[in-house]
Amino acid sequence: MKWKLKDILMVAIVGVLFSFLFLGANYLGGVLVAALTPTGYGPLGYQLIYGLWFMAATFTTYIIQKPGVGIVAEMLAAVIEVMMGGMFGPMTLVNGFVQGFGCELGFITTGYKKYNMATMVLASVLCSIVSFIPEYFLYGYGAYGLSMNAMMLLARTISSIIFTGIVNKVLADRLAKAGVLRGYKLGMAQVDMKEAA
Repeated sequence: MKWKLKDILMVAIVGVLFSFLFLGANYLGGVLVAALTPTGYGPLGYQLIYGLWFMAATFTTYIIQKPGVGIVAEMLAAVIEVMMGGMFGPMTLVNGFVQGFGCELGFITTGYKKYNMATMVLASVLCSIVSFIPEYFLYGYGAYGLSMNAMMLLARTISSIIFTGIVNKVLADRLAKAGVLRGYKLGMAQVDMKEAA
């Protein structure tokens, strides 16, 4: 379970790539909030795409399949996002840690032994719930009322399942099939499947 140089390089590459996605999501979320505010559903703006912010954690964990990868990848992407001028400042680092931790919980439940769609979806749901709890207090979600909070959490969870779970798994599986991930657990599993066939 020790990290190798290739693991560090993968986490670094993913952290950099996803930091740009995170930064873009900041502005896209702002646009959605502005568009929905006249309808009274402005608080849902960021929640509709919140799964984008969890992607670094599950993507790298699914590929490398080692404990701690999700937290490190998410934190690295958060640090780079802050350095590029992300609008949420240092709070991004706190969010990055919490989101990475939520991802890890999903894989801990299987003892880091199962890496399939069910585990990816579980990790994405836990990312959603675990990240929502501190934000409820930090960002004053209580002022929105129970029904709006329920809609926000539901929107965040659906977004997380789509982006963090399904999209990440499909993307990583395709990279593995293309032979890009040969040196990683996911890539080696793909080679074993081909040889067995």
